[in-house]
Amino acid sequence: MTRIIFFVVGLLAVAGCTKEAAFHTDLAMDQRVIIAPATADTVNMVVYSSSSWTMEAIDTAPWATISKGSGSGKTYATVITTDNSANLPRSARFVVKSGAKADTVQLGQKGIVPAIAITATSVAAPAAGGAIQTAINTNLPLNIMNVSYTYDANGSDWISGLQIANNSLSFNVAANGTTVARTATILLSYLDAIGSTAKDSVKVTQPKP
Repeated sequence: MTRIIFFVVGLLAVAGCTKEAAFHTDLAMDQRVIIAPATADTVNMVVYSSSSWTMEAIDTAPWATISKGSGSGKTYATVITTDNSANLPRSARFVVKSGAKADTVQLGQKGIVPAIAITATSVAAPAAGGAIQTAINTNLPLNIMNVSYTYDANGSDWISGLQIANNSLSFNVAANGTTVARTATILLSYLDAIGSTAKDSVKVTQPKP
């Protein structure tokens, strides 16, 4: 009976070793998108490979330095990030290679939360047109925002010169050359590097002449 037990245990051990030895992967990543905190951090990325691998940066990103960029088997690739607490979120791509295989990892880093808040939901422009101003609270410059205008059926392109300065959103409205009142909507939006969106809009109304 003792010999039979030893024989069965031996078979299980051999089967276990055979199953483990059969595992093989050219290259695999534990995650393809990683979000690091805004503070300086050491980011470990799990790499699976049955042979040796290397990692290199795709994008120029001085804030993300590769401190361990090679290895073999299941191990870590390591990137060290600098502090980003006072800036908008950012991201950089890295490529991991093993033989003919390659995989891309995107590393994002949190930062300040983007904000766009226009105080008024609607502003009225005179029929004769003119400069319009309304308060806005934002930590984003206008040149990185996406700006879109939606006009009703009574004319288009009658809003111009959009600017943000001193917590004010200002723009020019052309004189209403139609015979009816008209409306338009200005939408400001921003998508940051880690996928967060900030947006707000204001409706502009203009009476008929």
